[in-house]
Amino acid sequence: MKENHKVDELLGNIAKLKSAIDEKDEIIVGLAKSKEEDDEMIRGLIKSKEKDDEIVKGLKESKEEDADMIKGLIKSKEEDADMIRGLAKSKEEDNEMIKGLAKSKEEDNEMIKGLEESVEEWKKTVDDIYNSTTWKLASKFTRGQTKRKKN
Repeated sequence: MKENHKVDELLGNIAKLKSAIDEKDEIIVGLAKSKEEDDEMIRGLIKSKEKDDEIVKGLKESKEEDADMIKGLIKSKEEDADMIRGLAKSKEEDNEMIKGLAKSKEEDNEMIKGLEESVEEWKKTVDDIYNSTTWKLASKFTRGQTKRKKN
């Protein structure tokens, strides 16, 4: 009986070991499936990383293009500022020219007024000459003009 008991004990131990081995085999199978899933997830993550790297590369290129565009806009802004300064200077010069033209117009008006006064004085002088007794006396002998022709 001792031997049977030992055999039974050994058989019990073998059954326990077989059960433990079966459990371990199930765990190994589960781990193998989990490893396959992990490997598939890793491949997906690698593809995702590659796509992210492409996006990052595109964003870097876009950033460089934006920087170039900003430089161009800054240069354009500086050119516009130069043009505005030039236009302001031109406006000041035009205003000075307008002031000069206004002054010249005033001077011309004064000159015209002076000329008109001179013409009136000349007319008066000619009329005085024609009305003078000396002229009237001289024109009788020379048959000269006795009155100014008025236009």
